[in-house]
Amino acid sequence: MTLRQRIAAILAVLALAVGGAAGFAAYLDTASQLRGSIDSTLLARASVLSSPDDDDDRGRGPDGGRGPGGNRFAPNGCPTPGSFAPATAGQLVSSTGQVTACIEGAPTLPFTAADLRLQASDYRIVDARVDGVRYRVLTRAWPSGGVLQVARSAAETDAVLDRLRLRLGLLVLIATMVAAGLGWVVATWVVRPIMKLRDTAAHIATTLDLSTPVDVRASGEVGSLAASFAAMVGAVERAQEQQRRLVGDAGHEMRTPLTSLRSNVELISRIEELPESDRREVVADVLADVDELSLLLTELVDLASDLAAAEPEEPVVLGDLARAVAARTFRRAGREVRVEESDVVALSARPRQIERVIGNLVDNAVKYSPDGAPIEIRVAGPEVTVSDRGPGVPPEDLPRIFDRFYRAVEMRTRPGSGLGLSIVDEIVRSHGGSVFAHNREGGGLTVGFRLRPPGGPR
Repeated sequence: MTLRQRIAAILAVLALAVGGAAGFAAYLDTASQLRGSIDSTLLARASVLSSPDDDDDRGRGPDGGRGPGGNRFAPNGCPTPGSFAPATAGQLVSSTGQVTACIEGAPTLPFTAADLRLQASDYRIVDARVDGVRYRVLTRAWPSGGVLQVARSAAETDAVLDRLRLRLGLLVLIATMVAAGLGWVVATWVVRPIMKLRDTAAHIATTLDLSTPVDVRASGEVGSLAASFAAMVGAVERAQEQQRRLVGDAGHEMRTPLTSLRSNVELISRIEELPESDRREVVADVLADVDELSLLLTELVDLASDLAAAEPEEPVVLGDLARAVAARTFRRAGREVRVEESDVVALSARPRQIERVIGNLVDNAVKYSPDGAPIEIRVAGPEVTVSDRGPGVPPEDLPRIFDRFYRAVEMRTRPGSGLGLSIVDEIVRSHGGSVFAHNREGGGLTVGFRLRPPGGPR
């Protein structure tokens, strides 16, 4: 079931429930009023018939005693038939159960032993069905003994209630259909932005055209959904563009070592013609080209990996990571790295990735620093800087040193892929931090990063 169908169905069910409840209440109220009207009429008529009349004592009751108001009574002791109106049936019942019909042709009304025991001012009103017709029957004590029963047919009332039920049913049905129609119209208006968003998503999924515009003009939750979807599409488009750029840059960077490797392999094919010194030089060049390609592929894999999801965050102290990197650098390269730490704080970060960041910065410093030149790591709270005494970077190249594959002109003859600082930038930004670099007075370069401090905004 679609969203529009659900909304229309919900409104229809609500209209049916409300209309049904209102109709049922109206029906019960009307039935109660009609029944009350009949009862009050019967009670008033029975009161008049039972009232005494001392001017004439000819009337006698069903037990042989005088009936009240004798001038209003027939010879059989019943009130005259005309005095029963608007009741349609009436009879006197003696204490022994003998019935005296008071209206010719009227049905005989049922009674119980409890009816015969009613006291002077007591009465009972019940529903009774006689010959298939429903009557409201009032039984009241008769002053001269026995009881008086008057009744009125409920056929007219039942007919009115039947018509009322039919009309209320039709009204509820019409209201339900109208509510369903209005619900469909309202649902169509409500879901129109969602349908447009759905069509846009389907178009993007079919054509892979991430530049397709997303309409975010809707208000409320739908507008928020459209904005989130647009942001997601934009992020995917940027990621796709970065991927294309990464592949293009990687292909460009691989051309140089591959061309060199091809040339050297062609020389190896006629290596017997080369002097011994040239042979060793060609083999060394081949190995250098292979090493360069291996380094490039390794860093490409690292850069293309989803660094942000590689490991969970945990409390880390940057000074501890810096000391671990310094010790590892000394073991591998024999270069001493000094670590200075101040304002020690515990940060929430991914420790292996941050250690990789510091390691890349130190490796970069080792690569471009002359032997014996000091390499310094300074840690101050959430900030880490790595300084060397190498040649530095021309000022015009400083803004681009974190770009992928970028290397200053003076550095392109040295080994490296140009991806080390790019990986640093990717990891730091995934932690909500920033990177920076500047030349040192007296020569050398300082490169560093600053992470989000504890409790800082993401």
